[in-house]
Amino acid sequence: MKIATFDFGTTAIKFVVLDEKANILYNKKIDIDTIIKDGFIEQSPAQWLNVFNDLIKSYKEKDQLTHLICSGQMQDLIFIGENNTPLCNAILYNDQRGDKYVNNISKEIEEKTTITMNGSIPLVKMFWMRDNKVQILNKTKKILFSPKDYITLYLTNIAVADTVTLSTTGMMDIYKKEYIKEIEVEKGLLPKILNCGDVVGPLEKGKAKELGLSEKLVVFAGSGDAGATTLASGIVKDNELNINLGTSGWIANISKAPNKEAFNLCAINENYYINVIPVLNASSVHKWVTNMIFKDNDNKYQEMDKLLEENINYETDLITLPYLVGERYPIADNKIRGCYFGLNPKTSLIDLVISALEGVAFSLKQGIVELGVTPTTISLIGGGALTKVWNQIFSNIFEVPVTVYSDSEYLPSISLTSSVLINEGLIDSYDSFIIEMLSKKDRQVYKPQPERFTTYRNKFKKFKKLYPALKEINK
Repeated sequence: MKIATFDFGTTAIKFVVLDEKANILYNKKIDIDTIIKDGFIEQSPAQWLNVFNDLIKSYKEKDQLTHLICSGQMQDLIFIGENNTPLCNAILYNDQRGDKYVNNISKEIEEKTTITMNGSIPLVKMFWMRDNKVQILNKTKKILFSPKDYITLYLTNIAVADTVTLSTTGMMDIYKKEYIKEIEVEKGLLPKILNCGDVVGPLEKGKAKELGLSEKLVVFAGSGDAGATTLASGIVKDNELNINLGTSGWIANISKAPNKEAFNLCAINENYYINVIPVLNASSVHKWVTNMIFKDNDNKYQEMDKLLEENINYETDLITLPYLVGERYPIADNKIRGCYFGLNPKTSLIDLVISALEGVAFSLKQGIVELGVTPTTISLIGGGALTKVWNQIFSNIFEVPVTVYSDSEYLPSISLTSSVLINEGLIDSYDSFIIEMLSKKDRQVYKPQPERFTTYRNKFKKFKKLYPALKEINK
């Protein structure tokens, strides 16, 4: 058995091949571009497809792949026309062009989705499309919400979406797992609702030969990235939290029911919900400050790690509001922008770096307060978790141990294999698979340093005052 997994992130597409024991046989990733213009944030579905094909071609034993399952960014809008052709660029999850239409959504829809609507929600952005791109809507045959579902359509000629992804759209009743009747979107345009482990079907006729794949390859529905990441984190109890540090990020908690203070998603494990506090600014802040300081350095990330390691216990009075592209939680404001507070003649480059990383941690801590959870343990996952000094900052600010597993960026891909293995009858449950998998993984636990608590508590109090003080200026 050779299972192909793809993770369609904001900055790269990752391809990992695993066997039935979840051993990694092959991995490769290719960066992708984001188009930012006039305040809009988009990506090219054509590039997604090209990169997907390049990744498939890079694997010499592609004809031996038996299963294919994907995870991917959620909350996008992808308009598909005749012959499964995208009609325009995909509108990304962090694009907030729907901001002025938020009040068009009824309280009844908010209650069924448990979503507090904002300008980034696909249902809200549909009103913008009607006012500005009616010619595209008139040609639309299907609407998709994740790049993984566009690739699934390309492979099988079947339009589907998983319940995790659909939880972010504002269009699905999160309790009944069906489309809401009151939404003003033609139901025939929407994809079929499936769970992560459901089989979509075989490859479309001729596709196997075109790509060099086996005609027996089985394609699964897959999951939105938050589902795969939360499953991979191993959190199974109340007060166990996972923080994902991707380009954007989130805090996730598992529960048996939606939490009214959070953004709720259906979990891959169909008996649970994921209570999420999503933020727009996570590892993107690390990338920004790295590019600012080491702009023309080909080894800029290594240089940043070196700078941080040389200043591992550095303390700064500087405070950063990390809202580079607006924010959606714990505040929803697409106009707010970031700032440094407390610059003085002694401020140095390391102050700018440490403060920026602390700002992301403070933003996520504010989200945990909103979630109403007192964490006992936290696991970190995603590209940002590779920065050791940042992990220690999180432990000190949250005042709990922080666990980071080795190869954490590949854990979501590994977790996806559990859906395939359950379908094939090789394992009994998600929980047992993930717990066993993580037990074999090397990990590093960052323990909080009590001597830093008072400093960080005081800085957090000041951090919470920054947004209210700047809100009026940014209008």
